[in-house]
Amino acid sequence: MKRKLITIFMLFLAFSLFGQISLTLQESIEMAKKNNKGLQKAREEVGKYRQEYNNVRGNLLPQVSLSGGYQYKHTKLPDSAIPQMPSLMNELDNTATHNDSTIAGFIDYGFSSFIPDQKSDEYSLAGTVSLSQVIFMGGKLINGINIAGKLYHLQEKKYFLEEQNLIFNTTDLYYKTKLAAEVAEIQAEALDFANLYFQQVSDMYEEGLVSEYDLLRAELEVQKLEPDVLEAEKNSKLAMEGLANHLNLEESELLLVDDINLPEMEEIDLDNAVTEALQNRMEIELSKIGVDVSKVMLRYEKGNFLPNIGITADYTYFGADADQIESDDWGSSYQVGIGFSMPIFTGLSNSSKIKKAKHTLNQSRLDHRTLQEMIELDVRNSYWQWQADLEKVNVQTRNVELATKGLEIANARYENQVSNQLEIIDAQLQLKVAKLSFMNAKYAAVISYTKLRKAMGREL
Repeated sequence: MKRKLITIFMLFLAFSLFGQISLTLQESIEMAKKNNKGLQKAREEVGKYRQEYNNVRGNLLPQVSLSGGYQYKHTKLPDSAIPQMPSLMNELDNTATHNDSTIAGFIDYGFSSFIPDQKSDEYSLAGTVSLSQVIFMGGKLINGINIAGKLYHLQEKKYFLEEQNLIFNTTDLYYKTKLAAEVAEIQAEALDFANLYFQQVSDMYEEGLVSEYDLLRAELEVQKLEPDVLEAEKNSKLAMEGLANHLNLEESELLLVDDINLPEMEEIDLDNAVTEALQNRMEIELSKIGVDVSKVMLRYEKGNFLPNIGITADYTYFGADADQIESDDWGSSYQVGIGFSMPIFTGLSNSSKIKKAKHTLNQSRLDHRTLQEMIELDVRNSYWQWQADLEKVNVQTRNVELATKGLEIANARYENQVSNQLEIIDAQLQLKVAKLSFMNAKYAAVISYTKLRKAMGREL
């Protein structure tokens, strides 16, 4: 990863210094992987599902919470709220004994304790630790964790698939841009040859060796090629801008280093390719995970008929006093409980959920079989396209050789005045067409081989 970052940094440094970036195919792929927003979103999606899995799994563990509070209360009662209580001590006469006075004092004190103070202060402090633990949920919690885990792995594999698609698209766009540049170069070479040939015919016309008709035909050929050159240059520029946009570059002044050359291609047997694809294609793994998720969802819905059992407990430590909370003002309490709930009748909704889950499972299995058939067809199409493109390369290679030799012969015949100008023009046209066809054939063979490897589930 560090080497990749250094490579990308050097590319941007080269661009800032020289105004043009030289890119190999591998450098383009690394830059696309770093800058592509779709791949970045897929990476974030993986992280999101990982945290969702951790969140669901956390429900297996006890849930502990701490709460507490401090409170100060000041009360001032109105005068009307404080009754005037008669005093028994004041009602005693001189004949009252000591015992009578003592009893009257106790009674007065007892009644006065029921009369609130007009002003009062109260301080209180409390803290509570609560715990809840699921014991049994009919398998719904375990199945929920299983689903979350499978969805997390599903996103990981989707990210890999997104990355492989990005690599293929970058490779295709890189070579397509290179092809457009080479087509423009071939058209420019054809125009240069036509100009050179026109100059030769002009010289021969001045010497009286050729007719005016030959001169006009040579000039017409130049005029015919100029629009083709402009069109090829425009297509090359548009392709370059498309590649720059794909790589998230602001400028499109790129120099593509790698040529369109056929890589070393291994011998591939069609039946083995199909077998390998059915074993290794990421889409197959994604489909299997989808079937597994549907199975777990069915078990999850069946768990709705089973009871839910859980334990709760809490411990509270508190203190309160009118003036100041001291050591003897503290107390505590705790409680432990176990509870359960079980559906008796839900309007048949749970039965409907189970039937729906069964239909979803059957759909997933049908989709999986359909996907296998489509992948097998994809491999066969990619294989035969690759074989056809290889044959085209062989044919077009021979055509370029023949067209080159034909132009040489036509030039020699015309210089010796044993042929007319049409031979030269026709030979030049045949060579240009052969070169263009050869470049297109090489591009098609490289891409079809890459597509076949991708269809077989191989990492690009």
